[in-house]
Amino acid sequence: MKQSNLMSFIESTINILVGFGIACIAQAIFLPMLGVPIPWSANFAFAAIMTVISIGRSFLLRRAFEALHIRRPLSPFMQACIAECLRQREVEGWTAEHDDDHADGSLALAGAAYAELACKRCAYNSPAGDNYPQWPKLGPNDGKPPAWWPWSMEWWKPAGFRRELVKAGALIIAEGEKFDRARKGKRRVEKATA
Repeated sequence: MKQSNLMSFIESTINILVGFGIACIAQAIFLPMLGVPIPWSANFAFAAIMTVISIGRSFLLRRAFEALHIRRPLSPFMQACIAECLRQREVEGWTAEHDDDHADGSLALAGAAYAELACKRCAYNSPAGDNYPQWPKLGPNDGKPPAWWPWSMEWWKPAGFRRELVKAGALIIAEGEKFDRARKGKRRVEKATA
């Protein structure tokens, strides 16, 4: 989860104060040991300079980590969905332009079909499955797509509960990315005509 501005400010302030104190104490102890006697006024000035440099470094690294999402751990399932998105691009060769051609929402519909199949499997395999009468029992060899599957049968590839959820997630991500690209395109057109 992204850190709030207030918490970033508090963390930065505490970090700066602690760093400044450590720098002053370390310089007072180690510089004389190295044969560099330094008066307290110079010690404070040098610590202040290094603190300003540290603030800049800390800010730039924080922004870089936020931009790269390094500080946001992803669950194994989220990583699997992202890996499936990348596999679709790199192995299957599907491009953003190809996805954009699916203006009918079929990416989301296909994702929903895989999610529905996973739900049916869950109801079939769960002892509490009888509590979900809206999901018909799914037999071991029954992996047919729903009647509203948007593409030809050759593209329906059920592969087990978790894999179907991963496919559903990846297809829905592709639909969402397609939506975002279209929205950005509309903004560019609006700005150009304004």
